[in-house]
Amino acid sequence: MRRQNKGNWPLYAVWLIILVSTIAITRFYGVESSSFYGIAETREIVVNFEDAVEIKKVSVTEGQSVEKGMLMVELSSPDLMLKINHISHQLDQLKAQKGVDQSAVHSRLRQLKAEKAARKNELENRIAQLENQYKINKSLLSGLKSTPSGSGYGDNDGNSPMELKIRSLKEELRLCINPLTIQIELLQKTLVNAKDPIKIQLERLENELALLWKENSKLNIYAQISGIIGSVNFKPGETVSPFSPILTLHTRTPSFIKGYIYENAYADIGMGEKVNVASLAIANSVITGSVVGIGARIVAYPERLRKHPDLQIWGREVVIRIPVNNHFILGEKVLITSSVKKPGVADQLKRLFTPSESIAGILQACMNYSFQGEILQASKNYSSQGEILQACKTFFPQEDVLPVIPLYTKGIEASALLYLEAIDRYMVLSDDTPGNAPLVMLMDYHGNITKEESIVGLDKINDMESVAEGEKGIIYIAPSLSTNRKGKIKAAGKHLISIQRHGEHFALVGRTDLYSLLMTHAKAERGTPWADFILDGISEKLLYMEGMTYRGGALFLGFKAPLMNGKSVILRINEIDRAMKTETLKPGQISIWKSVCLRHGKDQTQERISDLFYFEGTLYLTGTPLMKKKGYRSGSLWKLDETTGAPICLTGFKDLQPEGMAVGKEKNTLMICFDQGRKEKSKICVVKVK
Repeated sequence: MRRQNKGNWPLYAVWLIILVSTIAITRFYGVESSSFYGIAETREIVVNFEDAVEIKKVSVTEGQSVEKGMLMVELSSPDLMLKINHISHQLDQLKAQKGVDQSAVHSRLRQLKAEKAARKNELENRIAQLENQYKINKSLLSGLKSTPSGSGYGDNDGNSPMELKIRSLKEELRLCINPLTIQIELLQKTLVNAKDPIKIQLERLENELALLWKENSKLNIYAQISGIIGSVNFKPGETVSPFSPILTLHTRTPSFIKGYIYENAYADIGMGEKVNVASLAIANSVITGSVVGIGARIVAYPERLRKHPDLQIWGREVVIRIPVNNHFILGEKVLITSSVKKPGVADQLKRLFTPSESIAGILQACMNYSFQGEILQASKNYSSQGEILQACKTFFPQEDVLPVIPLYTKGIEASALLYLEAIDRYMVLSDDTPGNAPLVMLMDYHGNITKEESIVGLDKINDMESVAEGEKGIIYIAPSLSTNRKGKIKAAGKHLISIQRHGEHFALVGRTDLYSLLMTHAKAERGTPWADFILDGISEKLLYMEGMTYRGGALFLGFKAPLMNGKSVILRINEIDRAMKTETLKPGQISIWKSVCLRHGKDQTQERISDLFYFEGTLYLTGTPLMKKKGYRSGSLWKLDETTGAPICLTGFKDLQPEGMAVGKEKNTLMICFDQGRKEKSKICVVKVK
């Protein structure tokens, strides 16, 4: 027996080595999954100009420290000055023409009025003389008894020669004066009407000139932030082509860390998670950052972060925001460690040997929910939202909902989005602006509002609910056309407007009273489906439009209310630019394009259209319930089946109310904004679509 026990000790030793190795490997992968490397980067501002310019003076050099507001570069633009001079000349011509035309009309008016007065006075004097003579003769003859009857002075037959002459002169006065009066009235109307076209042209040119002068003022480029000059690419006297980088400016210290987490461990980190960032050059130098972005795809590691440069490694990008006051150097390599408590050795061993248990629970969670938005909410009960989303792709392969990001400005009730690719910014509209000001907000991909701009040429607009981009860079903005609690609609909430973008500035191009246009032509075409739909909505004070998109010269309007036969209605207006210019609609120019029923879920909740967006050959819709419970919001993303035209629900959003859609910055993605009310921050998220 002793010999048998003695002979088994190598087997025990092997088992002990296996156990120790397993624990070591488990601990190693635990460390690997919670720590990863990154590079300290900064916000960099690239200074360029959208037109060809000439460098007049460069006041900074590479590596120089600058303060906010410091003049860096002076530019000149011959093309811009040529435009300014051309428009100024047009304005002078119009003003001169306006003065000449009005002088000629006024001169003719004075001539006709003088002629009318002279002729009138002449005839009235002759009539007065005859009437006086008639009275005198009548009074003299009235006392003579020998005057025979029928002489014309003593009776009232009115047929005396003098009375006939008086009547003849009065008729001559009427016939003479009336044509002159008509000519005077026509000239006065001409004078009034002549002011409107010239006034409109003057206002348009003055607005355009103001915009050009505003562009000219930007030829002096000032530092937008306090920082360091990164590069200066041109010298004085050189010509710069449009959008070519003139210089770059970055902050003095890094503002974020871009890390790369190994592809097998990417699910172990989530949005908003706190992480520790440590310098590899300075010992015990650690700061706390927050995860603000997780990449939507697996990418190759930068060569600098690979342990073996020749060995390709793949992972997921993680963006970490760090405090402004930090000790890192731009481009420094750092170590990032998750501050979330990781499972112990026993838990790791359990997961290592029994992985099917945790995955089974995750898959069961996927089976219990209908929409990915709800899955993301349910993931709070599990170790990682990423694990759940990855596992659920088996059941929901259509879309991938990325984390919801708040807009970093309170008080914005985001109602519409539009991606402006030329300036790499999202246009954000709010349906409630201070004093109904025509404000347009510009937002970057991370939800930061970088700028607010007023629409030049527009005093106010109420209830901006939808936006669409047409041809030649024209942008359409429409209100909801809904009435207030008193059943009335404000004048500033009736107009469909078109604007033109100039860099980061916007100017009014056209405006039409859409509410009156629809109502007038609906009355004229009463009995057609679209006309009855509009008239019923207006009479019942239920008209409510929230979605709009543009395609092939036509504007598509999606109505939240009323329903028609239990379905939401999408109207189509052909030749929208012509309709706005003439403020009229031809018969058949407007029609019902589609009616859809957005109903889903176990309780068959019906949603109404809150936005439309035509993307990659497919029409996408967002929907929200018409009546929502206090403190509760919900909504869904839909698309129309390309074959049947039936709506298909792609994903739902719990506690979120989708209001607007735009194309995402990455391929096959949509950016969606959510209106959370004035007291909360509006939110955005990205959805992958096929």
